[in-house]
Amino acid sequence: MYKSTALCIFVTVLSFFIISGCNTGGGSGNIVLNGSIANFGQFGTFTVTVSEDNSRLDRTDTDSSGNFTLRFRSFTGNVTLKFESSTFNAERSNIRVTDDSTIVMNFTLQQNPVLIIINSWQVFQDPFFIRNDSEFTLNETLIDFIMDGNGGDCIISTGSSSAAIRVKSIDITDCREGVRTQDSGSVVMEADEGIILRANRDAVITLNDSFVEIGESSNPVNNSVLIESVNQFGINAAGSSTVIIDPQNNNCTISGGRMAVNISGTATVDTAGCTLSDG
Repeated sequence: MYKSTALCIFVTVLSFFIISGCNTGGGSGNIVLNGSIANFGQFGTFTVTVSEDNSRLDRTDTDSSGNFTLRFRSFTGNVTLKFESSTFNAERSNIRVTDDSTIVMNFTLQQNPVLIIINSWQVFQDPFFIRNDSEFTLNETLIDFIMDGNGGDCIISTGSSSAAIRVKSIDITDCREGVRTQDSGSVVMEADEGIILRANRDAVITLNDSFVEIGESSNPVNNSVLIESVNQFGINAAGSSTVIIDPQNNNCTISGGRMAVNISGTATVDTAGCTLSDG
């Protein structure tokens, strides 16, 4: 009798965890959202919930300073934040998220009309390697996108994979190689404001039939591009690959410890009116 009861409890508990796991996103990477409410004192303590497709991913209360932290996983890369207090209840959808990132956001909450205003939005993204036909997509004009390579490779796209980053600004630094594409891989980076790409070796290296484009968004605001290699090439294009640098008003600088731009094979590189600086 005891064994039967124990087994029943075990199955019940196991089933609970399986069901709970199915309702918590189950994505492939960890996402941390550190938020703060600029005017929290007007409302008191908030309960903040992050959800996706009507499934709750995480929930927490703000601390005494109006700060909160949510940890979750995402299937779709598109979540909703809900803010609840005794005098305020509203949500904001279409919050773009990516795996393996830490997001820092500051909000102002408004009554009459009810609004959730995003004052600042930073995404600290881990370096990533995509392959086969996988995709990395981040499209949000409020985001300052930041990546610290810590001396390793920053972005690699192989196979027929693709990365598209269209945001407010991009700052990718301390890379071994900055952006590497090969096979038919592609990387597109567009920003309203500045784009910075710094590497110890090649800042951009393209092989085979791959493609890289770096430049202004569809609505630029003082967009500029800085591509810098300490010891190698700012851009190193080989095979039949293509590189396009398209900043606003030709406002860009490409530098390399050896040479700003190196082209081999039938590769093509369009640097617009960029300033080229050889080492």
